[in-house]
Amino acid sequence: MRRIKPQIKVKWWWLLVVLIVGMVAILITHYDAPLYSQTVAEVQQVKNGPRMKTTDEFRNQDYQQNQSVTLKILNGTKRGQTLKIQNQFSGSNATDQEYHPGQQVFLHLSGRTNHHTSSLINGFKRDTVVVFLIWLTISLLLLILKFRGSMALLSLVVNALLFFIVVELDVRTDWNPFVLFAGLAVVFTVITALLIFGRSKETVVAIIATILGTAVAIFIAWLVLSLTHQRGMKFEMMDYVTQQRLPLFFAGSMIGSLGAIMDLSADITSSVFAVYREKPTMRFAELFENARKIGRSIMGPLINVLFLIFVASTFPMMILFLKNGNSWGYSYSMIMSLGIVQSLISGIGIALTVPITGVLAGGICEMKVFK
Repeated sequence: MRRIKPQIKVKWWWLLVVLIVGMVAILITHYDAPLYSQTVAEVQQVKNGPRMKTTDEFRNQDYQQNQSVTLKILNGTKRGQTLKIQNQFSGSNATDQEYHPGQQVFLHLSGRTNHHTSSLINGFKRDTVVVFLIWLTISLLLLILKFRGSMALLSLVVNALLFFIVVELDVRTDWNPFVLFAGLAVVFTVITALLIFGRSKETVVAIIATILGTAVAIFIAWLVLSLTHQRGMKFEMMDYVTQQRLPLFFAGSMIGSLGAIMDLSADITSSVFAVYREKPTMRFAELFENARKIGRSIMGPLINVLFLIFVASTFPMMILFLKNGNSWGYSYSMIMSLGIVQSLISGIGIALTVPITGVLAGGICEMKVFK
């Protein structure tokens, strides 16, 4: 794929600007407690009690520990006052949290301050960490990828805004969610390809191949589920009470596989056009074979990446089910079955994109359309 040539050169003062912006953003978020309407406090001191070992009916061993936490309120009418609360945490931290000095938390005040009260900690104030990670991501994109990084960042922002708009439409209207997100997938593909790869014949081929590969994969999945009457599919685990589960399942599968399919189609198209420019005498069969070889070397890692992302997202709940005496079969059917099917749909889309892209790219080169 013909890449956009960088138009911006990173100089030393750019590095200084990026560093200053990051430091200022981190300092502002660390001291922005007065901007919150909810009570914010800082952990001043903690005193941990003795550990008490626990064992449940499935012989899972853990421990619980009581903690006396001294807090200083950072905003509101009670700013500057201190209070002590009691906190109980476990070694697994499954539903609780151990607190340390210097951490900032959100408080729900009830009762008097300056004494032990029944106030509750609602959670950590994480805006400083979030801002730091956002700054680090943007900095790396701009400093390493330069102009292409800025285009990738722009496409991410635009796609995020479009996603929120479509979700809002889905919530507030009675439109079919699959139709909404199918249209969004097409817009995602076009915007991302144009911003990252630029305007070219190769970009058009990649867009068409991405849309066709994704559409055919979703159609095959719908056909199989219709013929099997969705036997073995635990759609009740999706917990979508107010909307039909099947359209949302297909919409999620489509959006989830779109990025990998686009990456594959762009790589194949770029390679095929580059090979043809080097050797214009190549025929369609040779170009298609080149596309097939390139796709064969790329599709395996892409499928593995999608599968491992899914495994990572379900791993904690799977361990929890197994630890609580459930069998592998039951745990798989309740936690992993839908994700495995979505991974298979993505794999089908990736596999189909290889010949589709090969036919489109080889055919256009054969007809000399790109010249």
